[in-house]
Amino acid sequence: MNHNTETRRAAPYRHLRHRITAFCALLTGLVLLAACGISFQAARREMRSAAQSLFLSQCQTVSAYLAAPGSVDTQTLLRFAEQYDLAIAVVDGGTLLDFAPGLSAETWQTLLTEAQKTDVGQQLYASTAQSGSFSLTAAGQRWHASLQHQSASTTRWYNILVLQPLRGDTAATLRLAVLYGLVFCAGWAALIAASAWLARQAVRPVEQAQTEQLRFLAGASHELKTPLAVISTSAELLRRGTASPEEPCRTIERETRQMARLIDDMLVLTNSGTGRWTLQTRSLSPEDAAMAVYERFAPVFARDNRDLTLDLPDTALPPVLADAQRLEQILSILLDNAHAYAPGPVTLQVDRLGDTVRFWVRDHGPGIPDAEKPEIFRFFYRRSAPAGDASRHYGLGLSVASELARLHQGTLTVGDTPGGGASFCLSLAGRPESSR
Repeated sequence: MNHNTETRRAAPYRHLRHRITAFCALLTGLVLLAACGISFQAARREMRSAAQSLFLSQCQTVSAYLAAPGSVDTQTLLRFAEQYDLAIAVVDGGTLLDFAPGLSAETWQTLLTEAQKTDVGQQLYASTAQSGSFSLTAAGQRWHASLQHQSASTTRWYNILVLQPLRGDTAATLRLAVLYGLVFCAGWAALIAASAWLARQAVRPVEQAQTEQLRFLAGASHELKTPLAVISTSAELLRRGTASPEEPCRTIERETRQMARLIDDMLVLTNSGTGRWTLQTRSLSPEDAAMAVYERFAPVFARDNRDLTLDLPDTALPPVLADAQRLEQILSILLDNAHAYAPGPVTLQVDRLGDTVRFWVRDHGPGIPDAEKPEIFRFFYRRSAPAGDASRHYGLGLSVASELARLHQGTLTVGDTPGGGASFCLSLAGRPESSR
């Protein structure tokens, strides 16, 4: 039953994590897709530019070879054209020479026809042709093309048309697309994992806060149930008149005070958590605050034949900026717990460490196990009280004291007393001596 309840309680947070994960994954996936797309286009342009540069370099080689003095070795030119998959047309004074190994006459004629349909290629037979590069589609594929005009003299000229199929462009583009696809998939998978982790981190404080709130309400309901039951029973006895009214009235008054104290503690915790709690701070003497609390609790300890010692330093301590009522409330909570939970003597000590003023409450009771020390500041955490009656303790005192210490921008910690017992330390920042 408890497992089913926990599962139902966790379901909304699980769905929230899933929604946050899906939103983050979709958003980051779109950004990654856009980045990969832009990068892919840039890489493809760079690849095409490199291929174009290589083709133009080959065209320059052909031009330099034809411009070299002496007769042209057609076999060498054919081997060069075959090696680099080139088709070369040379118009020498109006006469066409072709070097197109591997191309049929029909395909070669189609290429020349398509090339002459372009703005640059139509100057193939012109004595004043302008050199330039272009591309065309013929014989079922794309071709690089370059026309170069060379003038050997005022009367002798020749044009060189070099063509090369773009056979590797599609395959290289496909390989590049596959590579970027794999990069996108791997990157998106990593982003989904990161989104899931971030969603858990984002929802966890909300879930913990909700859990704490439910636990607080459950604890408060449980703690209020007992005094209400006692009050109801006492009221029933008064109504029936079956007992002396004095005892039920005392019981009702006692339980009412306990409930008022519980409600006051709950208000401190809830108001401080919502930021609506304000402290009436002023410069205070640590010695005076400690003395006021000591004088209040000394008779309580004396009534039980127990010692309460006040230990103050010989030199004056720097003042602290605090709310006098709340500072005394913190120390009262610590002394009240020591009185209830720790038999034996208790010491209230004030000292300083550098610029920090420290209030110590040391007892010589059973102490607190290390595993329980983080838990004692949680709501409604309560240990058994061998030194006295724990029924008047609701387990909120240390939570209230810790929260009040935080509001004072201080800390409340717990450690072990040498020889056995627990030592609580309230640390507050001291003010400069001139602030007294």
